[in-house]
Amino acid sequence: MPVEADMYDKIVDAILGLPVTNLSSLSAGEDLYEPYVWSLVLEAAERMGANITLLDRNGNPPASFWFRTQPSGIASVAHPYCHATIEFSDCPILEAHVGIYVSGRSKVKHECDVAVLFKSEADACRDNNAHPRFSKAILTVECKFYVDATVGVGHGRSFLGLINDIQNGERYFVATRASNSVSKLFSKHNKEYELGLSPLSPDLETRLRGSFEKAFRDFKSEFA
Repeated sequence: MPVEADMYDKIVDAILGLPVTNLSSLSAGEDLYEPYVWSLVLEAAERMGANITLLDRNGNPPASFWFRTQPSGIASVAHPYCHATIEFSDCPILEAHVGIYVSGRSKVKHECDVAVLFKSEADACRDNNAHPRFSKAILTVECKFYVDATVGVGHGRSFLGLINDIQNGERYFVATRASNSVSKLFSKHNKEYELGLSPLSPDLETRLRGSFEKAFRDFKSEFA
């Protein structure tokens, strides 16, 4: 089975079999990769005891799920974009999004391929047409889907620059292709990453999901 079909199956599992409005198993891999990683985030949250709810931008259960395939503001009404809420007992409610902008320390907006942030921040930004503050995003993931191209040191350095501006919280870099040079770069700077990640690498899926679980464990501990 092509990796795109495997990713799509993981996405459909995460949204409980809802129809997907703008994606299919024949969609481009780069459009499926971010929702696929998002699905691993939801798996991790659920394994840590969270209740997951799927909602549209108006806070209603969607009849079908619309994923962003281009970055946009969380308040965008270009399409009926959907997200998931993550609820842990006695903790503030979180939202998990694909392809939104967040505002960095410099006040410059940055694309987050996957972002988990406080629902209170998301609500305020939808009401005021603003970008969420980086300090309110507890987890973000930069996702790179490549079939033939190589993940280069330039991608790694760009990521280091990004997280320098949105440094709070758990920041991850994931890609479908392995790269010794990028691995060395991130190891040297003690950054979270997973290279070679896809449904064809279940051991890497397990390891990354475990990293997400630790992030949620630490979030829960703040409110214990």
